[in-house]
Amino acid sequence: MPLRGLIELERNPYTAVYHDPAQQLVFLKRFSPPYPSLGEVEQNFQRMEQALGIISRPRSLLLVDARDAPMRNDDRFEATFAPSHTRLMHGFKKTAVLLKSAIGVLQVERLSKGHVSPVGTFTRPEEALLHLGVRVDLTQFSRS
Repeated sequence: MPLRGLIELERNPYTAVYHDPAQQLVFLKRFSPPYPSLGEVEQNFQRMEQALGIISRPRSLLLVDARDAPMRNDDRFEATFAPSHTRLMHGFKKTAVLLKSAIGVLQVERLSKGHVSPVGTFTRPEEALLHLGVRVDLTQFSRS
């Protein structure tokens, strides 16, 4: 079922990537299945990067909804995740990441250090949307 204003660019068991050209918004939704391997983490980020190839990052906003992402902070995972996360988020006009807990906020803030533009981290959807200056009905995305 298409989502109002959002064009689906990529979907797999772990994530979906949408684009709203009217708001110049990229919306990335992380689903709940854990990655079965570190190789799958890298492959998923490559698929998302490829999907975003049509987007002008300097003119676009990025909203990441990672509330359903399984919590994982072991060293091997973070060593794989951090550079992929950095490449994916690099170059956007403004970025917001929506997380379930304060612990998730601290992890993303730690992994995001060094970005050209700071990443806004939030646990409340309305604050993330206000930060970006966009309107998206996040209730239209089922939690998987």
